[in-house]
Amino acid sequence: MLRHKLSLGIAALGAAVTLAMNPVAAAGGPFGKGFPIPGDGYRLIEAELIDRRTGRFELWQQHHDKRSIGDEMATFANLNLRRAGNWQAGMGLGSYGKEGEDGAAFANVQAKQMWREPHRDGYGLGWAAGMHYDYSNERRHDHYLVIPATVRWGERTTLHANLGATHNNQTDDTEGLWALGMDFRFTERWDVILQLSDNTEDDTNIDGIAGISRSIFNDLVQLDLAYGREFTSGAHDEYYFGIRFDAIRF
Repeated sequence: MLRHKLSLGIAALGAAVTLAMNPVAAAGGPFGKGFPIPGDGYRLIEAELIDRRTGRFELWQQHHDKRSIGDEMATFANLNLRRAGNWQAGMGLGSYGKEGEDGAAFANVQAKQMWREPHRDGYGLGWAAGMHYDYSNERRHDHYLVIPATVRWGERTTLHANLGATHNNQTDDTEGLWALGMDFRFTERWDVILQLSDNTEDDTNIDGIAGISRSIFNDLVQLDLAYGREFTSGAHDEYYFGIRFDAIRF
């Protein structure tokens, strides 16, 4: 849930991605300060993999209402593939920029491997790493390494935690990052998502996200709608819409 959400329903108290590079990537990635992890508005990586011999395609639209500098928009498409092993890899392409202006293009590549998987061991534990490439400046911008953990608590609740670091090539700075998440399935098709996340560059402004996820067509398609806010300063509001397809089989 960030569930693969980013992935499946989400992680409701934590999560993974970014908005930086103007204000957008100087902080760490295309969608959110200090989090170059691609996929969507959530800032948490789940310790879960997609099904074997499948692919997951995602589309995300993000709107950031930054009161001091105007609105920013980001559009992102991501494809993850897994064969028979305990790992998966993916690549994403997108653009970001101020509303009404030409967007800047970026690409993300990422990989994730699990030492333990929730459906088999009752909990998930692994590692995830990735890189953000800024086409506008023609250079790698950020790298990240995260240790994700996932625990299923009963039949309806899944808890997530992330601990890791991100390195900004432009400034040569390395920052720690953390995220906490919880997914709650209140009906067969609906999930509630809550998240908290932050990094060590600015540990006074914790980001929170709340969202809902709807699964349709036997869980082959998932729709996400979420709202995010910086708790301490309230400097901006964030809105996310995403759609995920799990219908790729090979």
